[in-house]
Amino acid sequence: MSLRKSLSTLVAVSVPIVLFSANAIQSLVQAQGENANAIAPLYKTASIKPSKSGMHADQTTHIEPDELTVTNQTPQTLVRDAYKVEDDQIVGAPSWLHSQRYDIDAKVDNSAAGQGELVGERTLQGLLSDCFKLAVHRETRMIPVYELVIAEDGPNLRESAPAYADSAPRVIQVESGRIMGREVPILTLARILSEQLGRSVLDKTGLNNHYDVTLQWQANSEFSGPAIASALKEQLGLKLEPHQISKEFLVVDHVETPSE
Repeated sequence: MSLRKSLSTLVAVSVPIVLFSANAIQSLVQAQGENANAIAPLYKTASIKPSKSGMHADQTTHIEPDELTVTNQTPQTLVRDAYKVEDDQIVGAPSWLHSQRYDIDAKVDNSAAGQGELVGERTLQGLLSDCFKLAVHRETRMIPVYELVIAEDGPNLRESAPAYADSAPRVIQVESGRIMGREVPILTLARILSEQLGRSVLDKTGLNNHYDVTLQWQANSEFSGPAIASALKEQLGLKLEPHQISKEFLVVDHVETPSE
């Protein structure tokens, strides 16, 4: 069972949740920094060992009211799920946080915070605080993004034929200097462009159909951004507009490798 499914099945158990408003960013930063260090020790015993399973083996996290078991997981995965953020929202973390993998078996000390309260995110936060000495805070920062919009002369996209779309699976190929696909939603194209450009691309085209797409550009890591932008406009009738948006990040203030 995946961690996200485990958490969803346990939602009926009482879990402390703190909601933050957009008008309380400064309080948010301070409260989160204090919260990570303020969690009392939650475990009677905790066994933490580097995993020998290999990166392609199953990776699982099981959370029960009195026990937490982790197999072949990176600390970054635990941080991501404990604080409900995505990988690109975690900043300031050392490289080993997403390269080292651990097997963990921890017994919860319910007397530390009351019977039956330590499940889900709180349990993971406690583990990270206890065993990895993790201290974090949240910050809202302005980041550069691209908005994908329709160019001045209109889109130059071939809509996928319904009969063909029904009989053939969606196929998308991404190679150096080329994106080819059939039955491609523009939202998916924006995601692929994000990966190619190293910057989030937001779909603002308003196009809701699926399209047969061929996009080619001169592959060059130093000039890939302008090359892709030019190809988009000439070949698909779309363009990239730079913008700034606010985004919340989880900042790692301190973390240590655990001892067995």
